[in-house]
Amino acid sequence: MNLWKLLARHDITTLEQVEQLYPAKLLKIHYLGPVRFRQIEEYLFPGRRYEPPAREPLDIGELDGTPLEGRVTRRILLTLRRHGIKTVEQLVAAYPLRLVEITGFGIKALRDVEAIFFDGQRFEPMKTRKAIQRTQKQR
Repeated sequence: MNLWKLLARHDITTLEQVEQLYPAKLLKIHYLGPVRFRQIEEYLFPGRRYEPPAREPLDIGELDGTPLEGRVTRRILLTLRRHGIKTVEQLVAAYPLRLVEITGFGIKALRDVEAIFFDGQRFEPMKTRKAIQRTQKQR
């Protein structure tokens, strides 16, 4: 889709309007992902590049017993709750093998949890869930 058509769909028709919305409000426009956002930057704001602020790493030791509300997305929170994981301490204890066994908790959710609680770690499941379960049963 043409960038101008995308912007016009949201009643953005002038360069001044784009400048007023840059960067935070532009990022919230439906169907305007990071690639389109970078294209707008390249065409309309040469030399400028918005970088979202980096999160400070969490000290997980200070979060024992802390509820997960507000720390993970609602979808992840509900999935974890259905399986009895309600605190940061329980989440840390379940990482990574128990988490990948949870139905509805896929690789995207795992990556989100890693980004929030396990900075720099990346579990690479090389097998399917069934293969992981068979391996655990053999132990």
